[in-house]
Amino acid sequence: MANKRGAVESETVHVTGLVILIALLITLYMVLIPPEAQKQILEKGQISDSENSVSNSQDVLKNLLIESPGLVFPDSNKEEKIKIPSVNLYSKQSKNVINLANSLSVSRSIFNNNFQDLSFKSEDISNLNSLKLFFNVLSSKGTLVIYLNNIIVFQGIVSNENVPLEIPISNIKSDNILRMEASSPSWRFLSINQYTLKDVKLIKETVSTNNQETRHFTIDKDKIKKAALNYFINCLKLEDDQGILKIFLNGFNVHLGQVICDASEQNLDISKPYFTKNENTLSFESDKGNYVVEQIEVAVQSDSSKTPIYFFDVDNEDLSNTIMLNMDLIPNEDDERSSGTIIINDQRITLETDKNIFSKDISSLIKEGENFVKIIPRNEFEISSLEIFIK
Repeated sequence: MANKRGAVESETVHVTGLVILIALLITLYMVLIPPEAQKQILEKGQISDSENSVSNSQDVLKNLLIESPGLVFPDSNKEEKIKIPSVNLYSKQSKNVINLANSLSVSRSIFNNNFQDLSFKSEDISNLNSLKLFFNVLSSKGTLVIYLNNIIVFQGIVSNENVPLEIPISNIKSDNILRMEASSPSWRFLSINQYTLKDVKLIKETVSTNNQETRHFTIDKDKIKKAALNYFINCLKLEDDQGILKIFLNGFNVHLGQVICDASEQNLDISKPYFTKNENTLSFESDKGNYVVEQIEVAVQSDSSKTPIYFFDVDNEDLSNTIMLNMDLIPNEDDERSSGTIIINDQRITLETDKNIFSKDISSLIKEGENFVKIIPRNEFEISSLEIFIK
């Protein structure tokens, strides 16, 4: 009797261990499967209504279409605004006065040449527009000769009425020597030519320009529905004529017109074909003026939607059978429903449900040969499976 009791206890231990093992396996399975499947098992005691309805059914003769469309959402005009750094376009003139000498005297006889060398620097040669020499003539006799870097740039009789003198800049350098001397008396060998000058100054006029700047931006050209360029013009110096502004996108001219200072925001529609690539170049050019093109942005409206469409074939002998459409749905958490339109060969079916499954007999909508099904969502939801089969 004791041996029989021990055998029963041993068998009980084995059964208990097996139950524990099964419980652990079920727990592990629940952890590893997707959250949606966990929810369906806990709420309904099954993985998928459609899976049971299709897989467990003995009436499925043929699958015509099996797809997993995933997340779908309705058409929307999404606007993206791409900010572009400001552009400063200018053509500036400036004058700089260089004091060369408070006073100087030059003279020349048949025997002596008392000249004066005056040095000055020019670090902005590329922007140098003109040089003018100014002085007051206190006394004069003969001709004044002026050299710039050993080249004669002026020779003639000077009075206060014809100054300042224009000095050619063709041979200007970074370090320069301006020599001033009186002309030779020539055959009047007993005569002396001389000049006494006061307040000798050099007037440098420079012009600095920045007439062209380029900016780059990236956009998916295939998604562009409509585009516009917006900007303001801020004039830094008010003038009657601020010049012409030209704007190019990828080499295409999108604007050509007179600059209007302190006007309202400018809006330019941009033709879609001008976006020839995803990496775009925006260029601004002017011929004169001093202004900033600021608050530049490219406003792009893009097509943003997901309306899946699928094609499937039906043989003539299948038309006499029942053809079903089944969808496994995961409704949007915000409104807990799936809403939209299902188009089958241009015939419409309304989809409006808060269930996890949608099933419909579509036999009357099917034709021999190629068919299509298109989902047009009215809100955002997920289609985990889409099946069309012969029942």
